Amino acid sequence: MALLRVDTERRLAEFFSSASKGEQEVEIARIALSENRDFDPYSAFKVLDRFSNGYLNYLDIKAFLENNRIFASSQEIDLLINQYDSDSDGRLILNDFHQLTLPSTNLVLRDIALNRSGILRLSADVEFLLVRLLEKELNLQRRLEAIRKDLEIFPDFSTIKAFDTIDYPSSSIITRDKIADFLRKNLISAFNDDLDAILRRFDVDSDERLSYSEFSDAIKSTTPSSYVKSPIRDSPSRSGRHSSPLRRSPSPTRSPNRSIDASSRFDASITRSPGRSQLLASSSGFDRSSRSPSGQPEESELVSVFRQQIDLDRDLEAARRDLALCPDFTVIDAFNLFDLNNLGYVTQLEFEDTLRSLRVYPIKDEVSLLFKHYSYIERRLTFTDFSKIVTTKDLEYARLINNRVPQNLPRYDRQRTFSLTTENLLSRVMKLHLENESVAESLRQKLERRPYFSKTDAFQCVDRDRNGYLTFNEFENLLQDYGIYASRKDVENLMERYDKDQDGRVSYSEFLNEVTPKSPRKY
Repeated sequence: MALLRVDTERRLAEFFSSASKGEQEVEIARIALSENRDFDPYSAFKVLDRFSNGYLNYLDIKAFLENNRIFASSQEIDLLINQYDSDSDGRLILNDFHQLTLPSTNLVLRDIALNRSGILRLSADVEFLLVRLLEKELNLQRRLEAIRKDLEIFPDFSTIKAFDTIDYPSSSIITRDKIADFLRKNLISAFNDDLDAILRRFDVDSDERLSYSEFSDAIKSTTPSSYVKSPIRDSPSRSGRHSSPLRRSPSPTRSPNRSIDASSRFDASITRSPGRSQLLASSSGFDRSSRSPSGQPEESELVSVFRQQIDLDRDLEAARRDLALCPDFTVIDAFNLFDLNNLGYVTQLEFEDTLRSLRVYPIKDEVSLLFKHYSYIERRLTFTDFSKIVTTKDLEYARLINNRVPQNLPRYDRQRTFSLTTENLLSRVMKLHLENESVAESLRQKLERRPYFSKTDAFQCVDRDRNGYLTFNEFENLLQDYGIYASRKDVENLMERYDKDQDGRVSYSEFLNEVTPKSPRKY
């Protein structure tokens, strides 16, 4: 059987490298949490279990995160739950919560934390450490899912080919030595701690190796669908995995294995925010026959557009944050990569040429829409314009980028500016931008085709104080009226799309500019 191409193989290696680094970051967060003397796992579980159900579901975790101003999509929270869910019912019982929060590599500390009791509430420090742990886990899930989706795009990729590529010489089992050899072959260092972390994350039965089913479950991407509870597997290791002291008995070669049911991730359909195919397939999440709270169909149409734009911006912002974590990424180096002629700005032609070098093949109209969105001088991007495209709005992540020193490589050497991982993440950010602009234009054109949709009436539906401007509170209140949760950042990002002069309010002309189709091409 033919194996994978070099670039596909490298991306597969990056998946395992990301899993290793991410799992080690999560483990450090577990240790920091358990070292706090005020952390009692049982009490923490009871705090998150808002209705004393004896388990944590998606809404419990979502509420805890939102109370701490952390947003995660439904898909991301489901991925987190499925990673530790012992019986594939979409819930975390207390033992599952232990698997999530207690360290694998320090059994003494684990026992100390388990033996704490009588702490009735979370201290501020413990709450901060628990939120940080959940955020680390969610970040890891985002990174791994992004790479899974990238792998599926490669024309030569298949699970069997990927397994056979690592399983050399063939034995139908991937050992830790084979993982190490595969990573080193792709110029990624692999020490014992790195291999331990990979096996902790994916080795379900703790036998120090990956079977084909474990490997397949690890690298398959999820698909958006409604949540369906899957049958419990009949695996003998499942029934007693959490009831036995499995993680208290370290193997001779590594730290105790984290008993994670990776396979359950794909046995249950998961809930997530509307997929991009759904966005293109439907311009409204509301039935036209149902009336809006104000009784005006324009309002429900507009709220549907707002909701979809928020979902698109969330995906894009998550990709920007991932890019910000790359240690070699700077905005100046990225801008220089696109500024082929050293003119201090990027033309559409230069932008398209650089995208092709990054293996992104846009439709010309998509690039034009992107330039219209971000460029003050049409058909060229200044450094400031470009910075808005690639820089996350999260100040902590943006600070990471700003503190780095750019390489400023000469023009002939710029293709070697970034590592392959950084290049792929930069490509992903650009793909999402292009896709977002296409979807946004599709929504504009669908609104335009609505025979009874009035842009003036739609504006007035949001402008509740009738002062001729739309404010943050008016956007937020309208979304709340329809039961749509939007964080402060979500509303700010939504407003930014409309508020072209950045004065903190949206005029009628700005609103009209955003909802009016911009492309002659039909979407």
